[in-house]
Amino acid sequence: MHVIYLHGFASSPLSSKATFFAERLAECGVPMECPDLNQPDFSTLTVTRMLTEIETRIAARPPGDIVLVGSSLGGFVAIEAAARQANATEHPVTQLVLLAPAVELEWDKWSELGSAGVDGWRAAGDIDVFHYAYEDYRKLKFGFYEDATRYAPSARRLSVPMLIFQGRYDESVSPDTVERFAARQPHASLHLVDDGHQLKNSLDVIWEHTAAALGLPLLGL
Repeated sequence: MHVIYLHGFASSPLSSKATFFAERLAECGVPMECPDLNQPDFSTLTVTRMLTEIETRIAARPPGDIVLVGSSLGGFVAIEAAARQANATEHPVTQLVLLAPAVELEWDKWSELGSAGVDGWRAAGDIDVFHYAYEDYRKLKFGFYEDATRYAPSARRLSVPMLIFQGRYDESVSPDTVERFAARQPHASLHLVDDGHQLKNSLDVIWEHTAAALGLPLLGL
């Protein structure tokens, strides 16, 4: 089993959830890989580029089961990656763990777009995004929007087992979009928690369910 963690939008491998998972898995002797999806340049970020990075890393692994953990936009990418790996024999995705997954990119919630919205982004060519890893603003080209609209993870129906954790008070991802997605999945277990988008108060609960799904001991709690 090899675990790949996909961090969220304007985040990094040093995020609190990525660090939490890395520490818990390490205690169980399970390595976790968390690629920096901002690279080589955040301004040219696209979903396609992220998918290519994940697929390249999966292909480089020795044959074996793959577990994808996706946070927010990382959940969007994890769903698409699992769908594209559906018929893989050497590197099957055997478990998805989705943390407040952005199954739909709700552009009306993007404060960075301002009153001009998507049309303003298109006209300007880029927008300023506050990047939490860099603690500063970074440009993001309109190509991100154009590319992202090619994908529709909310419409996917996957046979892979999945754990989904969603905060009832999430300000970035609407819980009802996640509930609708989970209802369409034959092997999904949805856990609604009294938390926001960061799920900071629910990490222990998330780990308990994840460890059980992966057959790991409950260490570090």
